[in-house]
Amino acid sequence: MRDHPLHDRETATNRVQGADRLTTLSKVLDPKALAQHLRLFSLPAWNWGAIEEVQVRVLRPKLERCTLEIRLRSENGWHSLIGKVYGSDRADVFQAMERIGQAGFGPQEEFSIPQPLVYLSSLRLLVQEKVEGPRAKEIFATSDERGCAAAAERCARWLARFHAIAPKAGPVSDPDEFFNSESMSEAMQQCLRELAGAGSRIAEKSARLLEGLKDAAGALSPVEMHAGHGSYSPSHVIPASGRTVVFDWDGYDVADPARDLGRFLASLRRLALVKLGSIRALDAMAEIFLSTYLDAGQPEALRNLRFYEAAACLKLAKHSFFHTRIERMEATLDEALCILEQEPAVGSTARVASGCSTAIDLPKWSG
Repeated sequence: MRDHPLHDRETATNRVQGADRLTTLSKVLDPKALAQHLRLFSLPAWNWGAIEEVQVRVLRPKLERCTLEIRLRSENGWHSLIGKVYGSDRADVFQAMERIGQAGFGPQEEFSIPQPLVYLSSLRLLVQEKVEGPRAKEIFATSDERGCAAAAERCARWLARFHAIAPKAGPVSDPDEFFNSESMSEAMQQCLRELAGAGSRIAEKSARLLEGLKDAAGALSPVEMHAGHGSYSPSHVIPASGRTVVFDWDGYDVADPARDLGRFLASLRRLALVKLGSIRALDAMAEIFLSTYLDAGQPEALRNLRFYEAAACLKLAKHSFFHTRIERMEATLDEALCILEQEPAVGSTARVASGCSTAIDLPKWSG
């Protein structure tokens, strides 16, 4: 058993911010130790044969979790998997994925999720299928109009299907929690505190947006709650061959369907701004996404869409703030204010296409 040639255990552990919170990470990054836990794949239920080699590579380190690629070489060849190490026990994520898969989103379905393989509680490690293919985010940033339109339709159909049949599980999302200092993320609280003392037009816009969101929250229409993804965006969708797959289920919950819809639209705006230089660059794809979703039979999601899309813009703006991308942050705030100021587009997608005339363009991203 040998270490991955490019990612030895000590170096990989050191590069994970907040690795001290992930107390089992060093064991997971040790191929020999990990191999002992993965011997279950040699059992008849899997029939992969004896495990001969394990390679581990850090993909996405975060404070409370770390995403890894795990490659196993067994008697019948190589197997590529995705692992997620958590700072606390998250067996619930594995159980939620199992329920969602059994409800009609299994690996053989047109609309699916990665197959959850095992949760190793002693390591706080979730192991799941690795799905090959570019994410929708990459397609929107690099493909032609036809490819982008196809991706928008697939993202919309997946979400409509999920809202229609997925089992309701997890905490119930309350829009009032967005303004509750106890439930608001530490990063968002810090962002708002620093903006409040900035004395700039961005501080003024942020305060105006927060007040507008509070007013909008008080006027939300009652709707039936549905299963929720929690952070649905082009980054979490893989339009793979023969199936559309959505991953990252850490934030699963029960919510107004407009929450997932608004998050996707806001993420599409930010993607257009960051990768294509203009927040308007993917307006046509946003219109295709929303109209496809509505055609699938979820019109009630329009009722509160303005609030959730604008709230998602504010949350996404904090990424630009902490990376000192002030122009991007201001463009995102302008978009959110524009969304709140417009009338609800019940039965129409005109608002999506119209956008905000004050939005700025930025140099096109490259690299």
